[in-house]
Amino acid sequence: MNRTLHILVADYVPIANKGEEAIMRGIEEMLSDRRPVALGLFGDVAKLTQTGNITIFPKDWIFRFEGNAALSGWRRILVQVAIASQLKLGVYSKLKNLTRAGTVRCRALQDFFDRAEYVLVGHDGVFCVESCGIIHLAKKHGKRTGILGASTGIGAGRFYKAGLYRRALEESDFCIFRERHSCESMRQVCHQPEKLMLGPDPAFAMDPVAPDEAAEILGQYESYCRARYASRPVVAVTVLEKGRVYAGFRPDLQGQDKCQAHARYVATILDTLIAKSGAFVVFLPHSVEDDGSDIVAAQHVTEQMDAGPNDTMILEEDCGPRLLKGIIGACDFVVGERTHSLIGSVSVGTPFVALTNRRDTRTHGIIGEMCRCEHQILDMDVTDERAAARRALELLGSRASIRESLSQINRDLSKQLRQIARLIKNAAESRPDR
Repeated sequence: MNRTLHILVADYVPIANKGEEAIMRGIEEMLSDRRPVALGLFGDVAKLTQTGNITIFPKDWIFRFEGNAALSGWRRILVQVAIASQLKLGVYSKLKNLTRAGTVRCRALQDFFDRAEYVLVGHDGVFCVESCGIIHLAKKHGKRTGILGASTGIGAGRFYKAGLYRRALEESDFCIFRERHSCESMRQVCHQPEKLMLGPDPAFAMDPVAPDEAAEILGQYESYCRARYASRPVVAVTVLEKGRVYAGFRPDLQGQDKCQAHARYVATILDTLIAKSGAFVVFLPHSVEDDGSDIVAAQHVTEQMDAGPNDTMILEEDCGPRLLKGIIGACDFVVGERTHSLIGSVSVGTPFVALTNRRDTRTHGIIGEMCRCEHQILDMDVTDERAAARRALELLGSRASIRESLSQINRDLSKQLRQIARLIKNAAESRPDR
């Protein structure tokens, strides 16, 4: 008997973003039961690609909408309407490539689907009409299937989405959302609203590397070693130049003007921490995607800082998510724009300040509400950089009490994750329709 547990995450998952991979690793640890795990997902690859225990299938094998960056405006809406209309008529198009009804070139995907004990959709901010078709096919073929860690509600387009979303929620063995805003949105179309649950993002379940492994990486940098020798507080920083946090910063600005204003804002905070507390700053590469690398964003911030090279360093290695989480655990404080760096901070008990905006329901829902850390969130759209710097300095000074509160919060989240894992494992298996 093959003991390997096959889990198909039937979403577009760009794992060059370490938050995306952290979710995958958290799912692996939640469901493995000490069995070896094979993870399948879809990415920007031209052919089937193997990375460790992760099999990446070309996203265009099944998706027309999800992960298609070329779609925008009315084209985006029209493609969704077309897919929804076809699914309502029982026309599954590319989605059939999951099953033996699909094309021969997708045989490896069909084999993985056959072996999969779980078919999951909706991780992170992903859930769309195609997800509904995947759930239906998975259910029809007797898979444990459902939504795990979604942060997307029904949103606009209710006239073509509502029926499909309702069926998907009914057919799912579990419906778990990582923040209340999305969960409440989906409850509006669900006949069994009690079935929908709030639960921590699966990335909370991912274990970090051992402390000595993180220390070994940091110990390669002379400036970090000098800072530790001088007993300076080490502040890990994640900055970005894409996504909802960046979009919500100074929406009146575009292009280079926005980039410079954002860099100056973060630089003001970090210069204050260095000048007032003697902090040493370590920029972490949470995402190294070609489009919007965090390393480039960090360079833009350092260019705006008054502090010198003895006060900062940019970690330019392509670190895995477990290593990044371990490094966060080795630091004294985090200034974070990346949501999953904040998830990592909560998980390992490192105090932090989160930088975002009022429209970011993800950070406010996950870090603010679920983690009970709203007082550690700064909305950059209504807080000027001087006030933000003062608040960050206050939180850095309160890090001992914050660390203590995070310990209890993390215990509560761990308990919830164990309950969700049991729910998924115990989900009744359907039988294929014959």
